[in-house]
Amino acid sequence: MDDAEERAIDEAEAARAKAYAEGVLEILSRDIDDDPEVLMAYDLIDPSRLADRQVAGDDLSVAERAAADARWAYGHVIVDEAQELSAMAWRALMRRCPSRSMTLVGDVAQTSAPAGTASWDAALRPYAADRWRRTELTVNYRTPAEIMAVAADVLRDIDPALAVPTSIRAVGEAPWRRRVADIAAGIRDAVDAEVGHLGDGRLAVIVPDECLAAVRTALPEAATGDDTDLTASVVVLTVRQAKGLEFDSVVVVEPAAIVGASARGGNDLYVAITRATRRLGIVHAAAVPVALATIETVP
Repeated sequence: MDDAEERAIDEAEAARAKAYAEGVLEILSRDIDDDPEVLMAYDLIDPSRLADRQVAGDDLSVAERAAADARWAYGHVIVDEAQELSAMAWRALMRRCPSRSMTLVGDVAQTSAPAGTASWDAALRPYAADRWRRTELTVNYRTPAEIMAVAADVLRDIDPALAVPTSIRAVGEAPWRRRVADIAAGIRDAVDAEVGHLGDGRLAVIVPDECLAAVRTALPEAATGDDTDLTASVVVLTVRQAKGLEFDSVVVVEPAAIVGASARGGNDLYVAITRATRRLGIVHAAAVPVALATIETVP
């Protein structure tokens, strides 16, 4: 094969790649209103540049390719736990998605990070003005009504304007709390009793950092740490580790210490008590926050 034939093959392949890229950009631009303020795919990249990016045999992940190219831009971004993003994180995210086409999933009632989001409007308005839409999920499928009644009181302490989700079910088991003189002994007794109630169910003991060592000592059989085996019957977790998870039963240790640990301690308490799908217990030596004071006490 001479040079002329090789060039002809290369040119034909380049033409096919460019035609494919033109089709991709056309699909991305369909059914979008002709609004000059909305960035289109064609505004960000032309067919030739898009075709050049498609490297044959490239087995890098999207994240790896993006990390290697400072000019990389995403057409759409999905963010989970979006409430934890700081102002700098939002800025970085918007730079990589000039179209501002995003799906953000989050709950400002569960913001733990000191620099996290307290208001969606404050986070998004600098980048999208009023061109964003909030869809609020109002039905709670995880937390039973008995526990959600307690969580609602905690939620009102965080911000009275926050909507309280409606639980889809009740389980007939009221939350309980027990005041003890010694946390280690008290949590040992509470866990033994809860395991008896649950049978094959799973129990999480959620603790403030200051109680972690004592609870681990009291429960040597429990799984603990960032690499916790979540299939274990009993796990010990901090609020940060428990976020996003659910368990049949949850025992929260020293809720006042959870609230006092950070400026957003109330949010952390809300996270802790809403991890349970059936039963919720509180074990404490110090007085509980006012929002938990109405929970029935047990000997």
